[in-house]
Amino acid sequence: MTSESVPPAASSGVEWADGSPPGLPLDWREPFARAELLPLPGEERAVRIRGPFLTDGRVPFWALFAPALAALNGLDECPELMRDCAMTACRPLAVLAQGSGYAWLRVRVEEVTRLVEAADRFPPSTAGSLEDLLPPGGIGVTSSQAASGGLRYYDWSIQSNIGRWAVCTDDEHGMALLLYGEWAFDQDDVALGHHPLSPSETALLRAAWPNLGHSG
Repeated sequence: MTSESVPPAASSGVEWADGSPPGLPLDWREPFARAELLPLPGEERAVRIRGPFLTDGRVPFWALFAPALAALNGLDECPELMRDCAMTACRPLAVLAQGSGYAWLRVRVEEVTRLVEAADRFPPSTAGSLEDLLPPGGIGVTSSQAASGGLRYYDWSIQSNIGRWAVCTDDEHGMALLLYGEWAFDQDDVALGHHPLSPSETALLRAAWPNLGHSG
């Protein structure tokens, strides 16, 4: 089955370089120039991945792309960049450098599905629930929210140990979940799809983040 019929699941723990940065820093504290422009099919790019990460090189792996400012500061700080996020299928070509739990790969981009294309490319699905996305009650929960251009971003975390986040459409047709991510110390996963929310699900989501008005 093709990626057009099966929504991709991917790693968001992939960092996209702008060109081939000199030195290929392996220490997470070392800065490097990050990509601003969306990868295109057929391009070769340098990416930094962190473990655990498994690929045998025979099939592409899926990775989330977010423009530099969103990758560094978060979509809550740069909600206008939600439209420029995408899921990409990458085929590993070479290991450029590795060490300290990180590795640089040269990859060829084989497929690109932009976030805003998900509702058109994937049939509506009601699989799954919002249970994991909704922030749990209790001490230590931090949440944020943002909206731009008919898209809404939600996230929550607990003491920087675990977190969940999502991007939804919100228009005259209602709300639909397009992008969902969850992370922990050794996990950083994201899935793209098309899950229209029922009125009750929409009410639950709005109640969990009550301070966000209608997006522009």
